[in-house]
Amino acid sequence: MAKEHRSSKSKQARQKKNQPKKQKGKGKRKGKKKQKKVDKFAKVYSKQKKSVPVRDLYQVMRWPKYIKIQRQRKVLMKRLRVPPAINQFTNTLERNTAYQLFTLLSKYSPETKKQKKTRLQKVAESKVIGDNVKSKKPLTVKYGINHVTSLVERKKAKLVIIAHDVDPIELVVWLPALCRKMGIPYCIVKGKARLGKVVHKKTATALALTDVKQQDKNAFAKIIDICMPKFNDNVETRTKWGGGVLSSKARKAIEKNLESSQLSKKLMQEQKIRERIIKEKLEQQRLEEEAQKKKEEEAKNGKPEADKTEDKKDEKKKSKK
Repeated sequence: MAKEHRSSKSKQARQKKNQPKKQKGKGKRKGKKKQKKVDKFAKVYSKQKKSVPVRDLYQVMRWPKYIKIQRQRKVLMKRLRVPPAINQFTNTLERNTAYQLFTLLSKYSPETKKQKKTRLQKVAESKVIGDNVKSKKPLTVKYGINHVTSLVERKKAKLVIIAHDVDPIELVVWLPALCRKMGIPYCIVKGKARLGKVVHKKTATALALTDVKQQDKNAFAKIIDICMPKFNDNVETRTKWGGGVLSSKARKAIEKNLESSQLSKKLMQEQKIRERIIKEKLEQQRLEEEAQKKKEEEAKNGKPEADKTEDKKDEKKKSKK
């Protein structure tokens, strides 16, 4: 009997499995809202099942050490008081004039090793043939801090270009003063890497132009006309201190202190006014009390004090008579 009961149960279960499933939501309205698709892998951080919004990970990110140093130096240069000799390197050429200058410098970039080799080979071949061909060195930009200083001292340089971001700055600090003393126009340009690119190097601290071709003399004269008043003849940049810019936190703290001091002043003034009003009220009460006491005394004696004094005077006069 038990076996038959089990077999009947198993048959019922199989029939249920084989039956087709009823389709849900057939009799419901068509205008039902569709459910939003939920990302299976999105982490849920609350009971309401809302995903975390996108955050700015600038401060959380682990930056490389050289980037950290760059940023810290920049902040320090803003916060600390910078002397004029170093602060003058923040005053650089404008974008348009710098573009004109670098287009001119690109024409006078020095020879590469291959170009020099081909030039010398041609000279050697001409000597073998018997033609005495003299190859002149092409007009090029001079680079290297020692070479540039010697050109400035000998007054052979016609324009000196200095990078603004030389590190350590002591390599170049004295060069503007030397150029001014010798009467040679100079300019400060953004980027030692840009100067290096002109000379086929990674970086260059300073460049110097000794001469220019006839066709480029007008453009060169224009650049000098811009550089002389902005750098050589500008006294303000030589005497102006830099830095001393407070952070937003410090500024807010100072503003808060000022506000609190102003509030305290106002409160003090208000307190003084209150004290004065209280004193005046007390004095008035005292006077009123005194007046009331006098009236009470007069009422007791029957005559006022003024009348008594008059009576006494009359008595004296009569006694004299």
